Amino acid sequence: MKAAERTAGTGRTTAALELVCFPPAGGSAAAFRRWQAALGPDITVRAIDRRGDGAARIHGTSLTGIAASLAPLVARRTPYALVGHSLGGLLAYETALRICGRPELPRPRFVLVAGARPPHRSSAAVFAPLLELADDDLLDALAELGAVNPALRTTPLKGLFLPALRADLALIAGYHPDPGAPPLPVDLLAWHAEDDALATPALGREWRRYTAARFEHTAFPGGHFFLQERFADVAAALRTRCAAG
Repeated sequence: MKAAERTAGTGRTTAALELVCFPPAGGSAAAFRRWQAALGPDITVRAIDRRGDGAARIHGTSLTGIAASLAPLVARRTPYALVGHSLGGLLAYETALRICGRPELPRPRFVLVAGARPPHRSSAAVFAPLLELADDDLLDALAELGAVNPALRTTPLKGLFLPALRADLALIAGYHPDPGAPPLPVDLLAWHAEDDALATPALGREWRRYTAARFEHTAFPGGHFFLQERFADVAAALRTRCAAG
């Protein structure tokens, strides 16, 4: 297993398709813990853990810099796809962009961005002023946006995850996509939730401009965390897409 990756499940190392998964802001590999059992034996789920064991191999202080560092780490010779939620969606896209720009790196079969605004509609301007707020005020503002669970304000573990959340929000606030970047030469899927005010389905459809290959948009019931809220529906849709090739 490569550095900064964790297998979310049984520890298998071969499969018909590997999903390399990027968690949302403040999240970890645990966000994809139950995916392995749900997706079946032909799919291996690997989650990027930028703060866990082996994360020292991931360099960069910006979102694009981290993506450049990740590109050679996540590209694989066996069939694979990149999947990212929210901030993870932007990282998946930027990583794919760099993989596809290096002829020696195998391209992913597809890229799936979930609950992520497209680069030209980045939420940088939304999050930048929030970083100046005190911890509880920050969580209140994020909860109002639907970007975090309101229960996080009262959890005793708040002090453990807040530094990671702030650091990830700073990545989004400082995100400057390349306006001249070419569209991806691989299929791009954009999944969004009907009640997500932060990344609406209308914004999701604007991801179309970022691929020269096939584009698919799907709207699910739920809010920003629909991957968890509608887990059975998401898993079924993902199994179908992986089987389609």
